[in-house]
Amino acid sequence: MRNPYIVGRWVQGPQHYGRRHLIDYLFHSQDLITWVVGTRRMGKTSLLRQLEWLLDQGQGDSRLVPLLLDLQGVESMAALGDELLFALEDNLERFEPLGVNVAILRGKEATTQLRLLQRELVVRGYTLFLLIDEAEAFVNIAEHDSSGLARLRKILQNGRQRTVMTATKLLIRLDERIHHWLTSPFLAGVRLVNLWSLDPAAAQALVRQEQSATPVDVDEKTLEDILFYTNRHPYLLQYLCYHLFDTRPDGSGYLRPVYDEALEPDPLLAGFFRIDFSHLSPRERAILLTVARRSLLPLEELEHEFPDISREELWKFVHGLDKLGLLRRVLEDQWAVGNEYLRRWLRQNMASLERMTEALIGDQEVARLLDEAQQTERTYLQQQQALLQRRLEHLLKQQEGYDGQAPPELTQEIQAVRQELEEIRHQLADLAQEG
Repeated sequence: MRNPYIVGRWVQGPQHYGRRHLIDYLFHSQDLITWVVGTRRMGKTSLLRQLEWLLDQGQGDSRLVPLLLDLQGVESMAALGDELLFALEDNLERFEPLGVNVAILRGKEATTQLRLLQRELVVRGYTLFLLIDEAEAFVNIAEHDSSGLARLRKILQNGRQRTVMTATKLLIRLDERIHHWLTSPFLAGVRLVNLWSLDPAAAQALVRQEQSATPVDVDEKTLEDILFYTNRHPYLLQYLCYHLFDTRPDGSGYLRPVYDEALEPDPLLAGFFRIDFSHLSPRERAILLTVARRSLLPLEELEHEFPDISREELWKFVHGLDKLGLLRRVLEDQWAVGNEYLRRWLRQNMASLERMTEALIGDQEVARLLDEAQQTERTYLQQQQALLQRRLEHLLKQQEGYDGQAPPELTQEIQAVRQELEEIRHQLADLAQEG
């Protein structure tokens, strides 16, 4: 059996685990533009690829036609137009059956291409579902062609398409670059969604490779250790499992117990951590380093370390770092670094990190971002809570019909829905504490 864990590239289809509720939200949200915010290697590209794959498989909203754009290295509207045309030509089998003539888009700028593409799809009853990866490129485009970016925003907000874009928090710098606009900032009206660690069920399924034809055997203690040390971070889960994987003489796969060397960050992983750290505001860095020094820190003691800000403001930043996977709640009110790899990297580089004074984004910009993300998260969780409650009521009625002899599968599903509801209640309680 080959090592089934994938490290270093995006995944889709059966290799993609979790994000079910988020995917459902992105398919059915009425927001014109959604920005999915996440750290490096949190699965942003894989999320977009999965959205594209599901729509190609006939799942999701059948009226949505996906087009994925990777903006890595794009620094001008001309380059954006080239990437848009390349993406269309690479997916002719998706657009030509719908009657879209891609040839008429050649030689035209990006904004004109999008207008024509929107028109071609709308008249046939479809909606363009634009999936933009590495959206931080808009910051560079703003430096070279601010007016072109303004025209692009107008098209993205015209109501004739839906857009999901992924980026780190660095995208917040975009509005600074276009402060001279007389119209609304580019990010005005953009819905923010955090991309955080996998839920427990999805993380366990990934470790066991339950969606594979050849699942991997793992004992409960090893599974518990893997989930704890990685904090269900999708990349770190794959990374650790890749190093723990082994085969038996009969060819079946299993995971060895976690050993200390497997928890050391390699140079590539250290590079990702340094990028994530550079994208934090000064206050976020200070909070993260303070927790790293103490290993485990109650929020009350953390308040004493930052007497210059209110409890509510501090909680906002702590909650934001939690959603990025950089902090985690270990006990009721005890906080630790998000995962073991990051904890070790922070401790190994504490002196140099404390000397980093230049920040790419400020505390005020991050606070505004957190406020908007909190509002979206609350709405999203309330919607999911209502859906799950209706699902639970339906399942309980089914259970009553069996007069105490319900199938095990039904009982397990009821238990799973109740666990999801309990998790959502905890998350809503956290948001109420922050608000």
